[in-house]
Amino acid sequence: MVGKLMKHELYALFRIILWISIAVVLFAVISRLLLSETIVQTAGSAEAGVNLLLVTVLLIAFYMFSIGALVIAAWAVSVSRFYKSLFTGEGYMTLALPVTADQIIWAKLLSALIAMFYAAVVSVGSLFILFAGTVGDAIDLGGLLEELGAIIQEMTAVDALLIVEEVLLCIVSIPMSILLLYAGMSMGQFFTSHRTGMILLIFGALYIVVNVISVVGVMPFFTYLEANVAGAAHIINWIRIAFIAAVDVGCFFLVRYILRNKVNLIA
Repeated sequence: MVGKLMKHELYALFRIILWISIAVVLFAVISRLLLSETIVQTAGSAEAGVNLLLVTVLLIAFYMFSIGALVIAAWAVSVSRFYKSLFTGEGYMTLALPVTADQIIWAKLLSALIAMFYAAVVSVGSLFILFAGTVGDAIDLGGLLEELGAIIQEMTAVDALLIVEEVLLCIVSIPMSILLLYAGMSMGQFFTSHRTGMILLIFGALYIVVNVISVVGVMPFFTYLEANVAGAAHIINWIRIAFIAAVDVGCFFLVRYILRNKVNLIA
């Protein structure tokens, strides 16, 4: 059932972000062509390349804005879909489906993560399109990948476990912002007036509390570990991973509890 819910959710998400991603790739391709032509024109005649350079810079600016729009849209549409399909008139249909609260949350969370991952892949891929194979002083894709591989090998040689820990930290951190918003939107439904403002207030409070605890609250403990315990960096990373994972799980069960037990009481 989660797969069926995700199919519907992904269709709703990609109906919007797909067109933005197409625009991003088109901007990258056109900018790549103009960039090559600009380099050639400038090498032949500086005066002849000025106008083309201005057009190229303007188009690259639009391209950068489109990347921002794609990333923001993937996040914003995912969040708005959660709110619209559960806490508006559409929620009566969603909650009437023969599915559990767990399945609804998983479907929406996984769909949101897929949409955000897709936006990131398209953004990085479009950057490769823009800079790959350029002449002159532009970035060479092959050289860039070789340098990146060398950096990864050097980091692995120093301490491979740190890379694993950083990857795990990213894995648990990415869903946290979405789940905090889910929790804020769910808790905000208990207010009958100024509901949007209360949602933002609750989300802001949750976000601040989580970050204060994860950064300021445990800093003296981290300082003590670094000064007195061997391998403190690994211990600190695992504490951060465990804390963020606990926040993710806590938000998930909070939203689950509200959907299962309190949503029918919300006016």
